[in-house]
Amino acid sequence: MMRALVLLILMTSAALAHSWYPLECCSERDCYPVPVAKVKAVSGGWLVEGSTFVRHQDARPSPDGQFHICRHQDGKGAMIAIPGRAACFWAPIEGS
Repeated sequence: MMRALVLLILMTSAALAHSWYPLECCSERDCYPVPVAKVKAVSGGWLVEGSTFVRHQDARPSPDGQFHICRHQDGKGAMIAIPGRAACFWAPIEGS
């Protein structure tokens, strides 16, 4: 009984950690917060983790005021992008 309760609590907290990431962007493992030190403001957008450029107009507003990104291959590959939609990258709203 105790094991089942602990397992349920762990499963619930894992689900809540990803609860606001849209399913189109991640499969509960591809999205993660990016420390501000790994995001550089550049002309027209951001350079994320030294290799991924995201234009201002392609970013989504971050619900928690932090940067977040979703990458293929469990967070190790290219940024996930859905044709015709904003990239799977969230940035703080200016002034937040």
